[in-house]
Amino acid sequence: MKKFFQRDSIATGLVAGLGSELGYCIVLTAGLLIAGLAPLEHVRWYAGMFVCLILVLHRYAKRHEYPLVAKTLIVVLFATFIPFIIYLLKSNTLTMQ
Repeated sequence: MKKFFQRDSIATGLVAGLGSELGYCIVLTAGLLIAGLAPLEHVRWYAGMFVCLILVLHRYAKRHEYPLVAKTLIVVLFATFIPFIIYLLKSNTLTMQ
């Protein structure tokens, strides 16, 4: 498993990027449910998943051995960030004044 994340491939970038976002969302949802809070009332808290993705991106970009993974992570960041912001705007969770 460790060797998989030491390869410079698109699959590594997708698994690392989407996995970090999914892991954050699962932990946050579990924490909210344990606390007795409704996850849909705290949708803005899910924006923290992008911090995890940026940290993974920083790790792969800092080491210049993985340029393809870093590029894939940048694409994953924008491909998930834009729909998330659109969802927040359409659900009136985030308003533009």
